[in-house]
Amino acid sequence: MAYAEETSALVQRLSELSTDLTAAERENLKFLLSMAAGGVLSGHAQKIPEPLRRSALGTTQRTLPKLLAGAREKFPTGIVYYGLAPFLSDADLSALDEESRAFRPAAERFMDHYVASGAPTARDISLSPMVLSFLTENVGEIAPTRRANYLYYDEPGLGIDPHVDKDEFSLNILTMLEHRAGSGQRSELILHPPGQDAIHLHLKAGESLIFFADSVTHQRTRTTADEAIRLVSFGYRTLGGTHE
Repeated sequence: MAYAEETSALVQRLSELSTDLTAAERENLKFLLSMAAGGVLSGHAQKIPEPLRRSALGTTQRTLPKLLAGAREKFPTGIVYYGLAPFLSDADLSALDEESRAFRPAAERFMDHYVASGAPTARDISLSPMVLSFLTENVGEIAPTRRANYLYYDEPGLGIDPHVDKDEFSLNILTMLEHRAGSGQRSELILHPPGQDAIHLHLKAGESLIFFADSVTHQRTRTTADEAIRLVSFGYRTLGGTHE
């Protein structure tokens, strides 16, 4: 049987399996699939023949959205919105920029980037009626997680390898506050939607990306010398159409 046929069959089986799993079991399956996709995309599977690697990547990427279903079917790339967000005013962006600078000394290193949590302005804006209304209108019922984090990539070599997020960040609003370019190639956000070419994104200050972070593999490439990035991330949990 050809790899493409095997991939389709395995995607179907994994999708059917997920309907009988508990939320915790499904989260574990999603984690394993994410690790598999990340390993292939990061080049850790070079000894495996190329056709088999493509098949493995296709299986993981196509299965992840099917584990959660719902509104994801309307957004095959995983992207719900990209650009200047209508729900963030200039005053909001200015307040987030100021608070993110103030919270940098309290940020803690998490793997290969720095994170600051518990910022009141970021939390309040993530729960604002304008934000929640926009999300509900576009993707259906959601549950705010009250998780609003500032992310910092301001040392050479910081980034995030290919992965998917946990359920509490199933829907993510990522807003760029500053990207100071270095002397080398700029760090970028890359999404790997199933069956499609990778999407390379360079958010400008004030621009936002809303995407299904729990079902589309994504990464941030490594920063170079003199490069600095500050972002704010709002996390939400989608409720409609999941295999609960």
